Amino acid sequence: MDIFWKEAERWLRQAEYDLKAAEWCQQGGFFAPATFWAQQAAAKSLRAFLFLVKEDARETRSVVDLMDRALVYEEGFKDFVSSSRRLDIYYKTSRFPDALPGGVPAEVISDKDAVEAIRQAADILDIIEKRRKGYLPETL
Repeated sequence: MDIFWKEAERWLRQAEYDLKAAEWCQQGGFFAPATFWAQQAAAKSLRAFLFLVKEDARETRSVVDLMDRALVYEEGFKDFVSSSRRLDIYYKTSRFPDALPGGVPAEVISDKDAVEAIRQAADILDIIEKRRKGYLPETL
């Protein structure tokens, strides 16, 4: 099996796990962590996609950067460009009090924010799952 394919599978499995963690946090009322895990799920699934097209993308954690690179190979990602910017905001603001003026993430990030972040990440993961079938190697 191709080394890039193996890496894609590893990153995709972790992205799926992170999305489940986001959903679990949101259901439990932990909205700030839910947005962080949603951002992580989106970033890791995009890395998986880039591995599928034989590009190593380990040096960035930005959904926006990964999305820009993925667009080179797949125009279908253009529908997610604006929402990916919102996801990147949660990378720091969901975890660090000094990332938000006058508040803490646990008090500022809402259920609505978490639900939307999870939806965005799930949409990105879904398109990658569909595209993955087209990139299956001839031999596994």
